[in-house]
Amino acid sequence: MPGHKSHITSVNRRLSNLDGSKHHAFMVIETHDCLYRLEANQFNLFSQKLRNGISNSLRKFNGSILKQNDNSHFIRFESASNAIMCALKIRSNFKYITPKFDRSIRQLNIGIAVSNSHLSDDKTITAATRMCDIVKEQIVASSAIETLYNMENKHARIDKTSIRVLKPSEEQFLNKLMDYIRTVWSDPTFISTDLSENLGYSKSQIYRKIKRLTGKTPTAFIRDFRLNEALGFIHNRSDIISKIALKIGFRNPTYFTKCFKDRFNILPSKYLQQHT
Repeated sequence: MPGHKSHITSVNRRLSNLDGSKHHAFMVIETHDCLYRLEANQFNLFSQKLRNGISNSLRKFNGSILKQNDNSHFIRFESASNAIMCALKIRSNFKYITPKFDRSIRQLNIGIAVSNSHLSDDKTITAATRMCDIVKEQIVASSAIETLYNMENKHARIDKTSIRVLKPSEEQFLNKLMDYIRTVWSDPTFISTDLSENLGYSKSQIYRKIKRLTGKTPTAFIRDFRLNEALGFIHNRSDIISKIALKIGFRNPTYFTKCFKDRFNILPSKYLQQHT
């Protein structure tokens, strides 16, 4: 069974990478996708409740906050088991934090990855952030997290109906995709067909891989990536909205406004008023 032997070799390699080296589990929590509809007073209340809820969970599972803001939390754990259990607890509590009148904004994204002698803390946080930002499931863990979790729990395994564990090939593709996207996303001439030529995959492979990771077509993925970047620009008042549209790769500010409204159910001008 060649496939089975290959899987065993891959697991053994990951175990070898982790054994004998100091490692931490890093968690990134993001909530920005659910904040765009909240009025300022609701936002402040939500933000405080979320921080309190996360802090309570971290005390229980020995997590340490490295940094945080209104939309993101960066956390370190000494074990994969604590990181996994904490993620499940935070997700379970989240429904009691968000406003009851609008269940559609109850979105929370968590990415978990491992740092060791082969991967720096910064690279691990980047990997966890990408899982959090890009992969469609609420809780996403790296293959190394699964390996470490299995080492810590001889008779238990991660519930993959609750947590998506990326295959090493998926992690490699995700990082390759995002390394490239980060260099071209603001170029208005960049379109989805450029991915195949520059990443070395066929168009059908690109479509399947992006669809499986994100749940979106390549075109929709690029558009939504740009729109998410727009949230930051608008929130930071980096420029007037028409110029922000050009900065993020939209040639037509009117079309940008339409896409923003379709994506976030709020006009960019209204979002600017609420969150700045």
